[in-house]
Amino acid sequence: MILATVTDEVLPDRSEACFPHIFETALKQGVSTFEIRMVEAKRYPIVEADAWTRMRKFGDEYGITFTTVSPGLFKTGLSHDLMPIHRNQLASMSMDLAETIDIDVLVTFGVMREATDGPDSFAKVVEILHETAESAAARGFTVQLENFPGSWADTADNCLALLKAVDHPAFGYCWDVGNLYDADQEHFMEGYQKLKPFIRNVHLKDGQYIGNHMVWQHFGKGKTDIKGQIAALKADNYKGTLTVEAKCEPQMDEDFPTSLEYLRALL
Repeated sequence: MILATVTDEVLPDRSEACFPHIFETALKQGVSTFEIRMVEAKRYPIVEADAWTRMRKFGDEYGITFTTVSPGLFKTGLSHDLMPIHRNQLASMSMDLAETIDIDVLVTFGVMREATDGPDSFAKVVEILHETAESAAARGFTVQLENFPGSWADTADNCLALLKAVDHPAFGYCWDVGNLYDADQEHFMEGYQKLKPFIRNVHLKDGQYIGNHMVWQHFGKGKTDIKGQIAALKADNYKGTLTVEAKCEPQMDEDFPTSLEYLRALL
C-alpha cells in the first residue's frame, strides 16, 4: 500500500510559507505522495497563481509526487445555481490544470441532496456522473467517487447504487470510512464487502460522535476502526493508496505525526 496525504491535512498553516513545512513534515513520516485539495488558503482549481507556483516549486524541490486533484466537484445540489458551473466548467478546469503537472485522477462527490429532489433525481445524478466519467476518460483521466454525508453517495448502499448505475470503467470509488461512519454510524465491514471491487483509493480518518457532532480524532481514538480497515485491506492484498486525513478539531501540528505513528504500527 502507498502512503499518501492531502495538501491541507498535514499542518494547519495556510500561509505563503506553508509548503516547505508541509512537505518536510510529511517526508519525515515517509509520505511523499499528495492529493491536491487546498493550495494555501484556496481550494483547487480556483487558486492564486503565486500559490500554485510555490506549490509546484517546493514540490519539485522536495521530491513530492502529486497524483490526484479534489476540487469539491458536485458538492452542490441538482437545482443549485452552481450546478451548471460544476457540470460545464469546474470539471473541465480541474482537468486542464491537472494536466499541467501530469495528474490524471479526479475526485468527485455524488451531488448533494436537496429538499426539492424528486423521483427522477437519482437518474439525473447518474447522468451527470456518467457524463463526467465519459469526458474524463476521453482525456485519459479516471474519476473517483468519494462518499460524503448528505450526498447521494452517503452510505455504502447508496455508493454501490451509484457505482453500478454509472457503470463506467473510468469511474471508481474512494473509500472514506470516516465519512461513511459520519453518515450512518455503522461498522464498515458489511459495506466494505459490497464496495471493495470498486475501491481505487482509501481516505483514512478517525473520529466519533460527541454531542451529536462528528469529531475527528487521532487514529485509534475514534470509532471508525482504523485497525480493522487496515486488516481488511491487507487480507484482500490491496495495493493502492492510503490517503491520510489526520487533522483533528482544532487542527494541530502534532496531528499528522501522531496518527502516522499509529498507522505505521498497523502496516
